[in-house]
Amino acid sequence: MSESIKVMEFGGRRLTLTSVDKVLWPDDGFTKLDVIQYYSEEIAEYLLPALADRPLATVRMADGIAAESVYQKQAPPGLPAWMPVRRIRTDAASAGYMQALVGLDNPTLVYLVNLGCVSFHPWSSTFSAVDRACELRFDLDAVELPFRDVRGAALLLRELLAAHGLRSWVKTSGGNGLHVLVPLEGKDPFDRVIAFGSAVAREALARESHLFTLDMRRNRRRGRILVDVHRNSRGATLVSPYSLRERPGAPVSMPLAWPEVERNIYPEDFHIRNAAERLRATGDLLADFRLSPQKLPLVGDSRRQHQNGEKWHET
Repeated sequence: MSESIKVMEFGGRRLTLTSVDKVLWPDDGFTKLDVIQYYSEEIAEYLLPALADRPLATVRMADGIAAESVYQKQAPPGLPAWMPVRRIRTDAASAGYMQALVGLDNPTLVYLVNLGCVSFHPWSSTFSAVDRACELRFDLDAVELPFRDVRGAALLLRELLAAHGLRSWVKTSGGNGLHVLVPLEGKDPFDRVIAFGSAVAREALARESHLFTLDMRRNRRRGRILVDVHRNSRGATLVSPYSLRERPGAPVSMPLAWPEVERNIYPEDFHIRNAAERLRATGDLLADFRLSPQKLPLVGDSRRQHQNGEKWHET
């Protein structure tokens, strides 16, 4: 059998892995087999709980990071029957449906990596309650700014959320930004979550108008940090913690302790070579995130709509 093909067992399933010696990161030398081993042997116990019961999009880059990547919100065609594919309405009011991956185990994770999937992007809701958000997400995306400003922005968001009685968590995006996350009870529709997130984003803008922007147009936000709350829309995705990113050095979207954000750290500090060692030292910094759902308070537009008698919950 060719050295580029391996038959290996994962969770009781024998999988035929192809082109395992293909180099996906040309400048770093990381191969498909490196990615399979990273996910299956080093990171699965941390990654899989973050994907449990979540509809999932993937990014495929079968020919490496120098080639075009493909973002796939629907399940890839031709999957075997044992893959966790579920039928989901395309939106809350639509009669249309899509086929989506929902949660993974180790064999399904490896199967997808073998297809060329290198990063995993879950919805902010579970399949069990697909029209209710189970987390609030702030995506801090900087353009032409030092990363210390992004860290400062995340710390300000933590302060503002705490003022509303909410505890928050933080992780690197694997790119130039940070993600600030709040676990929710899963009772709120997406429009209310966006309204609350937008109100907090405006509070941040009022505090630091020179630093933040809410303008989604990239050419209008040079030297600013976009506070993107639209990752809270139904079906919108955010890269999973512990997922690799399609960037030089194979960075990882890594959860951080808040004291780390106060220090001189950078996204490129966390990558395929050292993620497992870090996790052995820190454990899963998001373990209590999943056990700490919080009630979304009323603030700003959401309070006004509540006072005007508008109902958030569907009938």
